[in-house]
Amino acid sequence: MGDESEEILSFQCPLCGDITPHRVIKRQESKRHIKLKVKCLDCGYIWEMERTIKLKDVKVIISRYGKSEKKVIQMPIEEVLKVGDVINIEGEDLEITSIEGKRRIHSLKVGDIGTIWTKSLSIPKKVGISINDGRKTYSVNVLVPQDYVFDSRYIYRVGEGFFKIKMIKTEKGTSKREIARNIKRIYAQPTKPFKNYVDLTEYLL
Repeated sequence: MGDESEEILSFQCPLCGDITPHRVIKRQESKRHIKLKVKCLDCGYIWEMERTIKLKDVKVIISRYGKSEKKVIQMPIEEVLKVGDVINIEGEDLEITSIEGKRRIHSLKVGDIGTIWTKSLSIPKKVGISINDGRKTYSVNVLVPQDYVFDSRYIYRVGEGFFKIKMIKTEKGTSKREIARNIKRIYAQPTKPFKNYVDLTEYLL
């Protein structure tokens, strides 16, 4: 990583349309500005910056299964990031969940950003399910693909138990049908065994 030819920076690739890691092929520096020729590591596209770009160190908090890791990456100060954008750091896709400048805001120029909060999309999603039988509540956790769909119309099985979804809590509210990566928690009630069911047993933690 110490060699300039191996320097990796994150930019929005004109071909991919996403923020991806780029290898620096050539750089020209002045005291306050930098010009780069870079190669996108996702699609291989080689391009040059048309203007002088200033870079800034940005703190990125990565959440995985409730645990956080902090990284610092360099990004162009004029780049605008918003909640919901996906950036790639060292091959890992990360969805931006919050942006913090002087205050938390939905979108902001990199030059005004202090910290970016993200969640990893490159690992399975841990989904917590609270099952209430009217007297007590017990919880189970499943590890499913990020795009796994939970639907309140179906009966689900975990181990020897069966349940039906009452409500899915998401980051934007509640839902009856949602993909795993948007789910904060599932609330369900037990039901009798049913012939047609979705078996989650293999995903059980």
